[in-house]
Amino acid sequence: MGGDRSPARDAGPRGVLRYFRRDRLTGQLAIGLAGVLCVSALVYGVGTASARYRLADVGAWLGASAKGLVVHANGLAGKVDGKAAVVPQMRGHHIKIVQDGTTVLLVDTDTGVVSRIDPSQLKITTSRAAGGPALQVLAGSGAAYTIDSVKGLVQRIDPVSLAPVGPSATLTAPLGQAGIDAGGNLWVPVPQNGQVVPFQNGRQGTPVTAGRAGDRLALTIAAGTPVIVDGTSATALVVRPEGAQRVTLPAQVSKAADGVRVPPVADGRTVPILGAGGSLYLLDTGTGRVESVALRVPHHAFEAPHVLGPRVYLPDRTAGRLLVFNTDRGAWEAPITATRPGGTIEVITRDHMLWVNDPTGATALALDPNGAIKRIQKYDDHVPGSNRWPIPVRADPGNGNGNRNAGGPGHGGGDPVPPTGRPPKPPAKQDPTAPDPPTPLASGDNGSIRVRFTPAPQPQGVYPVTRFVLLDANDQPAKGATPAQFAGDSPGGTFTVSGLTCDARTYEYKVAAQYRGRNGKTAYSPSGVVGATACQAPGPPTALTATGLNHGAKLTWGKAAGYAVTYKIAWSGGSTGSTKATGTSKTITGLTNGTTPITITVTAYNGAGDSTPANASVTLDPAQHPNSYNGHHNENTNTWLHTGPSSTSAHDGQFPKGFVGSVTVICQQMGDQIVDANDSSLKSSVWDKINYGGRERWVSDLYVTTPNSDAGTLSAPTVWGCS
Repeated sequence: MGGDRSPARDAGPRGVLRYFRRDRLTGQLAIGLAGVLCVSALVYGVGTASARYRLADVGAWLGASAKGLVVHANGLAGKVDGKAAVVPQMRGHHIKIVQDGTTVLLVDTDTGVVSRIDPSQLKITTSRAAGGPALQVLAGSGAAYTIDSVKGLVQRIDPVSLAPVGPSATLTAPLGQAGIDAGGNLWVPVPQNGQVVPFQNGRQGTPVTAGRAGDRLALTIAAGTPVIVDGTSATALVVRPEGAQRVTLPAQVSKAADGVRVPPVADGRTVPILGAGGSLYLLDTGTGRVESVALRVPHHAFEAPHVLGPRVYLPDRTAGRLLVFNTDRGAWEAPITATRPGGTIEVITRDHMLWVNDPTGATALALDPNGAIKRIQKYDDHVPGSNRWPIPVRADPGNGNGNRNAGGPGHGGGDPVPPTGRPPKPPAKQDPTAPDPPTPLASGDNGSIRVRFTPAPQPQGVYPVTRFVLLDANDQPAKGATPAQFAGDSPGGTFTVSGLTCDARTYEYKVAAQYRGRNGKTAYSPSGVVGATACQAPGPPTALTATGLNHGAKLTWGKAAGYAVTYKIAWSGGSTGSTKATGTSKTITGLTNGTTPITITVTAYNGAGDSTPANASVTLDPAQHPNSYNGHHNENTNTWLHTGPSSTSAHDGQFPKGFVGSVTVICQQMGDQIVDANDSSLKSSVWDKINYGGRERWVSDLYVTTPNSDAGTLSAPTVWGCS
């Protein structure tokens, strides 16, 4: 990074070794770097370097650490079409693969070493120590960066040579998981000050405030747009070029002890959010709508959820499976086995496909938007770049200092689980004959909560479901909701609770299957809790226009879509300020005339969040609003004109005696008081800036027939102020 003594700047392996002799760990890294140039010859044999390979365009690089490899999988064919060996010193380390087109980088997050794979040669061509443990490396839209989360350093790098490009930037550590948007801009969360800092072409931009200092921030790039979820305040910020939209999330989001989980990248505009207790929420970043999905898998450890097409995929690390929720059907589908119970589950979204991989396992999955699955055998030897001489796996690499040959829980939080064994079973029902509960979804709008649900298929021998009822979070019948009658195998009815307040409150409900228990009494089998606010964040105001007034502006706009909408108005330029409105027009005052264009924003908001702002500008230039008036009170003598609004300003011509002709009055300003020499009752401290004789000059308002001239007061709003 800029200013550091990077080994990449020393000439040759000897220079690298000299640099890293200072401590034992980095000395070991240097050995790995020095050996990089030998890896290809060791693994592929002499003459392989000149070979050129073509890999599938729709594919992904996946870790296959059991044999010290990374492999390239063809997503359409469901097969491996290329392999490359990793540096031996990376064996057993946690390796993250970063890929963007032909840029393929391996990041050893245990040591901070970054290596580049040349896809055309299927081999590592460059390696560099770029930071310490927990190093982030990102590539997208032709740009690449390293981020030292512990030191707070952000450095742009060349994606081919891995060398630093330009100076580094220092932010307040620790930093959150960063992302690159569709325009190639890097976004780095800085939780310590509640901001997300953008970088374009390596240059630091203006920070975006996402929350309060110390809030837990999580970043997703959804359809190329940055979305920041504040896990402390339960809000989300969608950052667009025209402005940021803030959405209020259900309160359960803020109750997650170890923070919310979101995917680093979402293929579409829907962002799945995993909150406390396994609560699952779906944020539509286009509309601001939030849906809550009930999830009843107690005591399991989950990774961040992902979305592809109509399905949400939730990695259940405890069970080694993907839980699948179909948003079109509103129901959970059969889970997909991804690895052994307790194994590592890595999920990436790329090329409109979902890739699921356990680096220590032999099989990976590729899923398309329709839910079709292809199982990829990673260790197929009949592909280019096969590892002919596998490197033996040490029983305890690194003496347990961070190496992960044995797999284990990996990164992503959650309770640790054993690497083998069956997943724990959910707690037994108090009534074994109770029917399985339905699956509900909740969303809010127009001061109401809508809870739709899908009944669970019931096994033979259970008491039949008589109806479904809506319960509150305390298992009491929800007020304002009528029971939905069970209709055979068809989906349930939809509950609607109306008359609710559109604010930040989260309304929580359960849907219960009502049945007759063994003792003949009415009993309930309740679902998990779902929650929502009673409205959605509004859309933006439309057709905003701003007309300049003296020291103000008249604003009009089209009504924003949404419920209980209020408008926030802010302006900057010459002066700054803000106000509110409930209608679709507003006159703002107190602006400074004669300034550069004033930028005005109107943002719609309600209890569920803010819209993206509508923008307009207005120039309060008095010269654009002149008025014509005649001269008067010039009967007795010539009237002096001046270079400024003061009698002490230099003379600049005269009105001739008896002048009653027309002059153009540009604006007015207060100055020193003038008393007419022939009539002491005529006095005024108002000065007119005029255009007379083709030049701009100043004259006392006594001698021009402006409104209020004889009263000695300003003629606003007819005549504008000069400043």
